[in-house]
Amino acid sequence: MGDLENRPYIVSWNLTRRCNLLCPHCYIDAVPDSAEELTTEEAMLVIDELTYLNHNLMLILTGGEPMLRRDIFEIVSYASESGFITVMGSNGTVLDRNGITALREAGLKGIGISIDSSRKEYHDAFRGLEGAWDASVEALRHASEKGIETQIDTTLTDRNIDEIDSIVQLGVSLGVKAVNFFFLVCTGRAMETEISTENYEKALRKILKLYDSERRLMIRVRCAPHIYRMLYESDSGLYKGSRGCLAGRHYMRIDPVGNVTPCPYMDLRLGSVKESSLIDIWEKSSELGLLRLSKYGGRCGICEYREICGGCRARAYVETGDLLGEDSLCSHVPGEDAVVRPEESLKSSLKWEHSAAERIKRIPAFMRGKIIEMLESKALERGMKVITSELIDEFKGYGHHEKLIEKHKNLSRRSRK
Repeated sequence: MGDLENRPYIVSWNLTRRCNLLCPHCYIDAVPDSAEELTTEEAMLVIDELTYLNHNLMLILTGGEPMLRRDIFEIVSYASESGFITVMGSNGTVLDRNGITALREAGLKGIGISIDSSRKEYHDAFRGLEGAWDASVEALRHASEKGIETQIDTTLTDRNIDEIDSIVQLGVSLGVKAVNFFFLVCTGRAMETEISTENYEKALRKILKLYDSERRLMIRVRCAPHIYRMLYESDSGLYKGSRGCLAGRHYMRIDPVGNVTPCPYMDLRLGSVKESSLIDIWEKSSELGLLRLSKYGGRCGICEYREICGGCRARAYVETGDLLGEDSLCSHVPGEDAVVRPEESLKSSLKWEHSAAERIKRIPAFMRGKIIEMLESKALERGMKVITSELIDEFKGYGHHEKLIEKHKNLSRRSRK
């Protein structure tokens, strides 16, 4: 099992290609009907292997439309019982009260619903289904009533770039925890990015202002690591400890048939869970090794912000065929200033050995606080006043027993016959 700093902390799992919509920007090229997906037993094996890699990760169950899988409640339940923060990405149009109640009882912690406009007409036309907007909004309301954390997922293009404020206001009116703005990468049916460099910069500047002013919900961007450069330039403390693209370093994706890729938007097959161990893929892939070295080419390689940004690796790969190539959507001209590095502070009530402190600083900032809290709790239970590397080594395997490992081996043999 990899060290804390080389673990996956977020896994996006496209459970199915099936979807009741035919959105023009779908990165997975979802279709109305498809039998190409892992069986229930194979899905449980994937969860077991993920548990061995990191029993504290966030697992995003998406599609296509994940609610079209008959075993979705079994998968959610098994993942939740395994200790994952289990969340879902859905278009919301097939989520009724009963389904949401069942998801909550199965242990689902959060759900992101795709809404691409504050205007019903635009959203319905973009999604290709009349009434889609109303159904998605109603799903958010039901989920919130049931105690599931909700968020709006919006894909920004040249056509809805002026709706950032109104979409945030929609989120506020619905009581969502966050609004996530996604920037397209040209994969699947989204063969063009659909947002100009000028509008991309304009959108990020607008979102940057909202970062500082909006207190009613969180605002986040996806596939736009350049926001960290802008945060640094604006002297915002939000960039501290943060890094840009996590693909292959702390993030991976599993597609409907079990292929593993560095992220959902990077069609680079690293291996298949049907052919080899997910653990081996994560720990031994040469492509992932390259991503973890972060030796970028082009402008990204000489940019002073390469350690807190690094560009979108998926966009670079799609456009250049090079995992470490430059991200064309960025307009920044690298300067000759010193390299900007993340400020990896360590907030803890206990003392730390130097080696242990250095190791914990290398894990993602968004997970660092939780890991520190768990390590401190474990140390205090034992009367320890200093966090050691030995404690971290033990924590890596916490909760895993010979029974789980044997189960993994048996299921692997069965699924590969």
